Amino acid sequence: MMLYIHLVLATVLAALLASLSPLYWLVAFAALYPIFRVGGLVHSRSRLYALRLEAGVVFVPWFIWQVFSASLGVAKIVLNPRCQVESAVVCVPVHTRDKRLITLLGCLLTLTPGTLALDYRASSGDLFVHVLDTRSADSVIAAVRQIESRLMHWVQPLGGDL
Repeated sequence: MMLYIHLVLATVLAALLASLSPLYWLVAFAALYPIFRVGGLVHSRSRLYALRLEAGVVFVPWFIWQVFSASLGVAKIVLNPRCQVESAVVCVPVHTRDKRLITLLGCLLTLTPGTLALDYRASSGDLFVHVLDTRSADSVIAAVRQIESRLMHWVQPLGGDL
């Protein structure tokens, strides 16, 4: 709901001050953010919205960089005929039990070149991930946990369960 309010207010502000061009709209959206942040001092939903917005602004560029660097790694493997790959299926224990978040985590892993989320076992909380090239399961587990941790910080910036 707060996002819709923010979008509508940004559209109105951009239309009143200049035009509805994407640049002016983005400036209006950014200019309204401090109001939601300060409003969070008295309104808990506004605080949660502002924290999620901040976490999303950090997560999205970070994940884009992860995809870009993984793409370079896969290109290096493909273009080097002497490169010996060590594919593996790694069992990664995940902390969250929310099926929506596990699905999102699996999608993010599958979007990352060189990885593919295969299966999730709800009984044990294990996510099985195929990795194109890995020397150790620990590095894969650490990478998946980092994505999960950042995703959880975005979705639940105040902690707790969904």
